Amino acid sequence: MRRLSTGFAAAALLAALGLQALAAPPAAAPAAAPSGPPNALQGFARNRDEPIRINSNTLEVRDKEKIAVFAGNVVVTQGDTTLRSPQLFVYYDGDVAAVQTGAPSESSKIRKLEATGGVVVQTKDQTATGDTGVFEMKTNTVTMTGKPVVLTQGPNVIRGQRLVVDLTSGVSKFEGGRVESLIVPGSMKQDPAAAPAAPRR
Repeated sequence: MRRLSTGFAAAALLAALGLQALAAPPAAAPAAAPSGPPNALQGFARNRDEPIRINSNTLEVRDKEKIAVFAGNVVVTQGDTTLRSPQLFVYYDGDVAAVQTGAPSESSKIRKLEATGGVVVQTKDQTATGDTGVFEMKTNTVTMTGKPVVLTQGPNVIRGQRLVVDLTSGVSKFEGGRVESLIVPGSMKQDPAAAPAAPRR
């Protein structure tokens, strides 16, 4: 188990694990228009070519458990999308010996990112809040859970228990109970070309 100061160590860790983007769909995946409730989590897909920056008070690498823990006012930014949480767990395969030198390792890769302790994701005028947020690299999905998960865009608010976003297709949906929506007429008309699809009832 190693405790590392953030900054260079965070950059080295991401380089060693080959994390290029939080949402990098397969090259052959066809482009799809987003559907489902509008939400800030789709910002990670829109910004997938942007570099990722992680800031936190501490970074702990647990070699045997294959976990790196960013803790204390964790801020993850990619393009115009920002995630904030008290803790961020990075689950990986392979080894992170290259962290000490900053040299990339082809045998190491990120499996999952898990933000806990209260999560806020913001992009432009959209905000998503919940208790936990999990990024699954294999399926390229984000799952946010909470009591409740709250999505806001301007005056519009949607509440539910579990939000699942497919970052490849852009499809998002609420699961696990009833969904409450407050949609203000005319509030989505400022930019018709960029307006997300209206939530399905």
